[in-house]
Amino acid sequence: MRLPLVSSWRTALRVARREMARAKGRSALVVAMIAVPVSGLGYAAASYDMFTLTPAEQASRMFGAADAIVTPVTGEPIVQDVTGTGWRLARDGNSAEFNGLTERQVLAELPDGSRLVPVHRKGLPLLTTTGGLVDADVLEMDLTDPIHRGDIELPAGRAPAAPGEVAMSEAARERFGDTIRTPDGSRTWTAVGTVEDPADLGEVLVFAPGGLPAVEGYQAGEWLVDSPDPILWDDVRHLNRSGIRVQSRAVILDPPEAAEVWITDEGTTVLSLVPVIVGLAVLEIILLAGPAFAVGARRRQRSLALVAANGGTRAHLRRIVLADGVLLGLAGAAIGLVLALLLAVVGRPLAEELIVGARAGGIRFSPTMLTGIVVLAMITGLLAAAVPAFTAARADVVTALTGRRGVVRSKRRWVIAGLVLAAAGAGISVLGVRMIDVPVIAGGLAIVQIGLVLCTPALVGLVARLGGKLPPAPRIALRDTARNRASAAPAVAAVMAAVAGTVTVGVYLTSTYDRSVESYRPALPLGYVGANYGIGSDTYTPDTPEKARAAVAGALPGATLTDISETVCRYDRTSTGCMLVPVRTPAQTCPGDNAEPDGPAEVAALREDPRCAGSHMSEQAYPIFHSVVGGRDTVAAFSGATGDSLTAAAAVLDRGGVLVDDPFLIEGGQVTVVISDPETTSERTLTVPGGLMPGGHATTVLSPELATAAGFDVAVTGVVAATTEAPPVQSVDRLNAALAAAGGRIAYVEAGAAVEEGPMLYVLAAASALITLGAAAVATGLAAADGRADLSTLAAIGASPGIRRLLSISQSGVIAGLGSILGIAAGLGSGLAVLAATNLSRATVWPAPVPYPLSVPWLNLLLILVVPLVAMLGAGLLTRARLPSERRRPT
Repeated sequence: MRLPLVSSWRTALRVARREMARAKGRSALVVAMIAVPVSGLGYAAASYDMFTLTPAEQASRMFGAADAIVTPVTGEPIVQDVTGTGWRLARDGNSAEFNGLTERQVLAELPDGSRLVPVHRKGLPLLTTTGGLVDADVLEMDLTDPIHRGDIELPAGRAPAAPGEVAMSEAARERFGDTIRTPDGSRTWTAVGTVEDPADLGEVLVFAPGGLPAVEGYQAGEWLVDSPDPILWDDVRHLNRSGIRVQSRAVILDPPEAAEVWITDEGTTVLSLVPVIVGLAVLEIILLAGPAFAVGARRRQRSLALVAANGGTRAHLRRIVLADGVLLGLAGAAIGLVLALLLAVVGRPLAEELIVGARAGGIRFSPTMLTGIVVLAMITGLLAAAVPAFTAARADVVTALTGRRGVVRSKRRWVIAGLVLAAAGAGISVLGVRMIDVPVIAGGLAIVQIGLVLCTPALVGLVARLGGKLPPAPRIALRDTARNRASAAPAVAAVMAAVAGTVTVGVYLTSTYDRSVESYRPALPLGYVGANYGIGSDTYTPDTPEKARAAVAGALPGATLTDISETVCRYDRTSTGCMLVPVRTPAQTCPGDNAEPDGPAEVAALREDPRCAGSHMSEQAYPIFHSVVGGRDTVAAFSGATGDSLTAAAAVLDRGGVLVDDPFLIEGGQVTVVISDPETTSERTLTVPGGLMPGGHATTVLSPELATAAGFDVAVTGVVAATTEAPPVQSVDRLNAALAAAGGRIAYVEAGAAVEEGPMLYVLAAASALITLGAAAVATGLAAADGRADLSTLAAIGASPGIRRLLSISQSGVIAGLGSILGIAAGLGSGLAVLAATNLSRATVWPAPVPYPLSVPWLNLLLILVVPLVAMLGAGLLTRARLPSERRRPT
């Protein structure tokens, strides 16, 4: 016996399948609208699976085939987390003396039969490249030892075995060539193999053990452990008691219970944007596919009315339209998922090289996540067809059979409901921001957009009233849009959804860039180059300043050079250890600098204290010079200032004062300066006139009179080159080579904040424009398809092809323009809500991180506002000037 409900759905699915075959163009559009977002989500899910390393892969990336890696960090007992990346002293306090442990001492703490393999990471002074000289971090290891397998791979060539051999990554070989040498030519190495660090696809150089000369610099005291037995959590705690930090394979693969770990990663709430993005993506798919279902239901209203006239209930009509959503959603999911997996596999090398900078763990996919995406697509198709289904089921049968429009006015209750939903959604989003609850934020943003969708028909009607004084074509377009709200409103909603999503991401990326810029204090104006001669170093000679200055002038022709002087000790003019350091007075010092805040209330008070405003400045440029002495020219070189600001700063130095970069170093127009002399144990201070360094650059400039009063001499220690633009990498490499030959140090180029604005924001702006243009084109095309009979009627009564073309242009402008404006409003609200929640989620952190500024992506908005013009131009070019006459049913 067949169940009536099952039989009804079977009939509806059969009708939907036939309709798909009959209306191939519309069905393809719906499938594409669902498949494209699904392929995006599927690609992200598949890539996430491939690049999310398993615990075993993480261990291999960290220490190859070893059982553990041990690092003596202090001479006292410590506690650490499971991975060994975080540790602290077991007692209260932040510092402890440590003289290091020998290999024999470390081996004594390990199980019997263990073997230690040292890990040498050395800072090589300088290496020659194909175009000059660069600083490099290098490794020294025996790649023939199987303990390194998984950490450093050797895909080509052989391992370096002799002191004059080296293995390099592809990126390093492109820059260094096949032969590298020290600047003085005393040591030369020839590349014999190609290495690859799966965790870092950048520049890697591996030398044979003992292949590097003894150099000053960082050399990590770490050992790989090859143990007969696994290093368990009890062994880790035993080693911690000797001040040794441990990263153990066995512990990473089988972590202990949380109660056994004495230090965890507990901290502030980390706000994830994934639920917001996924939620907005689902809503965008619904609104993009909705117009196609609405137009399909509109064009099928006569056949649906015949079903109703022959005894079909409203439930039958709803199921017929909903069956479209089921089949088209399933087709879109299948096609989108296949495209996603192909794209993830084929594009994996590009993702590794250009995006992640590391190798994926392998080709693997999560069946659960992919199944969820398929189900999500089917549900999305159903939701997109839901409103057209209920609208079609409630249509008047007689009106549909006669071909009349039916009700063309917007019901007041829908407008009121839309306004209420938009206001409620905004309130829920604000509540979610205050609660730092992502699902609540995403739900509120979705409700706002749904409310705007409900108000869209009324907005269309309101805009149509403005057409009374317009020329014939736009006036007809506005009136026709108002009469065909069943297709026009979903089309506007589709454009709104596309714009809102891209604007939301644009707000976040723009704010991220602005945050990086705000948290960075440059040492020099952008593009300027600073060279420290390295006075007192082993390579420094009396003629170094002259040679180095000539090297800078030769490498940077046209640049304005300014000699930079620093304080030096009178008893040793090659020592820059004698310095003058401005300090804050106790009244100007942030309370959080002396003691950790106790609880959120104290953190909130510190965040409001202007004396603590600089505590979050963690992205400062490394100082090239320390105790700088100079006048007007020196200030101009470090700040790029001109005019009145430069004159005012120079006046402070003329009075024997000091220019500082921190306003709270100045109290009553005076600055307290500490005299730091390595030969003197007692601390002396001077109080002198003070002023702010123009431009906020992270540099202090002292007057010559102040240096004399402190008992120090002054010597030229470097030069600053004022350039019109940042020099290219090749010029900097050549400059470094010339400086090294003169006995100086490598140059510093002020490049600004580490985050680059250009690529990502421009790509996003272009993507948002294309998405919006595509949505506008599809939505306008669907609306035009629904109104084709009206165009044929205009042709039949003598309207010229130009009038019909202008009508299509005007319709496109109404749909794309209104949708873009609504989308910008929704996108800005969504993005700013997410940023506000992110800032609140870090409200209890100290030192206070730089908050995300509430920035507007003007470039994206400009391109989006241009999109309606492009859509209108496309509509004008693609509209058929002559249409065949269509038979209109009598009313």
